[in-house]
Amino acid sequence: QWYQRRVRGTKTKVRLPNVSIRHISAGQHHSAALSTMDHLFTWGFNGHGRLGHKTTEDELIPMRVNFFRHNDPNQCVRMAKCSYGGCFAVNNIGTVYCWGQNQIPRLECPYPIPMEDLYGWDIHDFAPGRHHHVIVADKSSISMGKVTKGELGMGPNVKSSSQLDKMKTVEGIPMLKCAVGIGHTLLLADDSTTDAKAKIEGLDVNYD
Repeated sequence: QWYQRRVRGTKTKVRLPNVSIRHISAGQHHSAALSTMDHLFTWGFNGHGRLGHKTTEDELIPMRVNFFRHNDPNQCVRMAKCSYGGCFAVNNIGTVYCWGQNQIPRLECPYPIPMEDLYGWDIHDFAPGRHHHVIVADKSSISMGKVTKGELGMGPNVKSSSQLDKMKTVEGIPMLKCAVGIGHTLLLADDSTTDAKAKIEGLDVNYD
């Protein structure tokens, strides 16, 4: 696989021999790539240790995150995404890790640490943003963050939450994917069952 990087206005190509990439993600000034062998690579600006290499030195080429290099297959990475100033990853047994600089949860760490609040959840997808994060797990959607426009999906009276909590407005509706923007949240629902269709039809939609 080939990666392009810009150095002093020029583009160069960097090759990772014998590595095939199945997923990529970009943060503010850093990037991540996940291989078909479930190996995680990060590169770019490394302020606050957002690359997960236990240092703050920038990397111009993709470097494998050593924390996940154990021979234990459970420590291989199933999902990984960049946030604004850090990264999040889920290993093969469902443990969620985060590192770098994140406002929610308050964190500044140059290596992966587990998010204990998510132990036991079956994570389907997650979307880390600058001010809020959304996680799709089981038949619940979970969110947390500092917001002002109801991005957390917890109702009109909940503006911010420093703790992970269920989106009660869509509780019980199975979600396939999630995404976050600067001021909004997007969920893709699975409406393949009669029960799910009924719950979706019953949602209170407000276009104001």
